[in-house]
Amino acid sequence: MVWLPDGMAAPKPNRSSSRPKPKSKPAPRPSSRSAPSRSYSPPSSAPSMPYSSGPVQSVTPPKPRPPDIKSYLAGDQTYQQSVRGSSRTLKDFLSELNRRRGESKTTFGQTKGAMETDRVRQLEQMRDEFASRGLIHSGLYGAEQGRFQDEFAKQMQALEQQQTSFLADLLSQDKNFRREQQLALELARQEALSRRAERYQLGL
Repeated sequence: MVWLPDGMAAPKPNRSSSRPKPKSKPAPRPSSRSAPSRSYSPPSSAPSMPYSSGPVQSVTPPKPRPPDIKSYLAGDQTYQQSVRGSSRTLKDFLSELNRRRGESKTTFGQTKGAMETDRVRQLEQMRDEFASRGLIHSGLYGAEQGRFQDEFAKQMQALEQQQTSFLADLLSQDKNFRREQQLALELARQEALSRRAERYQLGL
């Protein structure tokens, strides 16, 4: 006990200091078993998309390689129909032309033969007539015979010219028709090439 002077009271004991301090709980130790690490993997069916910082652009598929002109024309049905039609028309036209040419030659030969036969017959009749009159050795008979031969030659020349003109006209028709057929086929060919250029986006 401590003795104090008179008039002074003894200090009260500090209760807070007399209380025992609570014991601090130790920090929980980390568990020795670590949680399994999980990483996200996309489903196998989902396609992996490459990372791109820019806008997505559509990929244009390559243009199909066009066939060469000869192969394309061989497979173009419209052009082939034109070719077959032109060939058939030309064949029919030439057949008709040959028929007319053949008939013309036959008619010309028959007409020429008939004229020659008639010439001989008329000359015989003329000779008999002048002989019956006693003028077979006269100049009149010779002059009449000469005029008749000249007239016959003119008629034969006219017949030959007519035949030549007719055959030339047939030849001209042949050439003109072939030219028209060629122009029609060329037009059909250009149309086929236009379809090829449009289909394969080509320039003519």
